[in-house]
Amino acid sequence: MGMMPANKKPEPAKESPEVAQLKMECEVLRKESERLKEIAGRAQADLQNAKDRLERERQDVAKFALAGAMTKMLPTLDNLQRAFQHLPEELKSHEWVKGIQAIENDLMRLLTDLGLKRMESMGQALDPTRHEVLQTGAGEKGKVTEVFEEGFEFNGRVLRPAKVRVGQ
Repeated sequence: MGMMPANKKPEPAKESPEVAQLKMECEVLRKESERLKEIAGRAQADLQNAKDRLERERQDVAKFALAGAMTKMLPTLDNLQRAFQHLPEELKSHEWVKGIQAIENDLMRLLTDLGLKRMESMGQALDPTRHEVLQTGAGEKGKVTEVFEEGFEFNGRVLRPAKVRVGQ
């Protein structure tokens, strides 16, 4: 009497309107949760990218903070080099001159350790980012034939291009 036939399935219970409403709200909340998780993930990635960019910028600022001071020192280095190039023969063995040369060598070593590098330009192919052409003349076309003023790099960036003569 209370038994159902084996081939007949029980009918699903009718949902009350309250249960249907709760299921709908649950689905809306689930979708909103997924959307917020996606936004949070993107925000976290954006934050990490910003941190990485700021760290690279901080390193660049630290690396190139001395560039202005180095640029201001270059004329003094040039003058020391010119003075030694035009040193009278009778003064070359003088102890005082040797002391000044040692100081200049020490200064150049210190500046090199900080990232300053004299560019090799003589005989090189003309590179507009590294050479400022003051004259053209005899010599192999497009090659530096004379250096009037040495160029310098600081931590891999051109601080001052070399002033050169280039072959025609």
